[in-house]
Amino acid sequence: MGVQLLQDIYLFKDFPPKELDELSGKGAVRTFNRDDLIFSEGDKAQSLFVIRHGTVHIRHSGKKDDVDLVQLGTGAHLGEMPFVNDEPRSASAVALERSELLEIRYDALQAHLDKYPATAVKFYRSLAHFLAGRLRATTLDLSFSRERNLRLF
Repeated sequence: MGVQLLQDIYLFKDFPPKELDELSGKGAVRTFNRDDLIFSEGDKAQSLFVIRHGTVHIRHSGKKDDVDLVQLGTGAHLGEMPFVNDEPRSASAVALERSELLEIRYDALQAHLDKYPATAVKFYRSLAHFLAGRLRATTLDLSFSRERNLRLF
């Protein structure tokens, strides 16, 4: 189902093929039409998603309006943060077009990582690297915005 897809995803790149096959078999393919809500900000998270094809928009509710965060396409993953900290969803995800996503439940992923501890180490290292990159990009964006706002005054 999703072995080739998972192989190309940074988080799963170090999984042996046999383990990828096993994990992808635990996933479920879900289809979303344009403007379908995949998950809502504030929801309790139970799964992460990999986009098999399509485009997904991530947005955060601001004080006045929604804030557009990012648009993700085929091969991207979303919903991985609550796997680490068990917090509610920090943003909402909406399909921008008919999209097919592979859903992997956290409990299935955790059981897989418990079964294969050597792979778990590689997965968590990849996840930490990915999240650190996202944090770095966010920090740069905030620094740029702050600098720009200070110039306006």
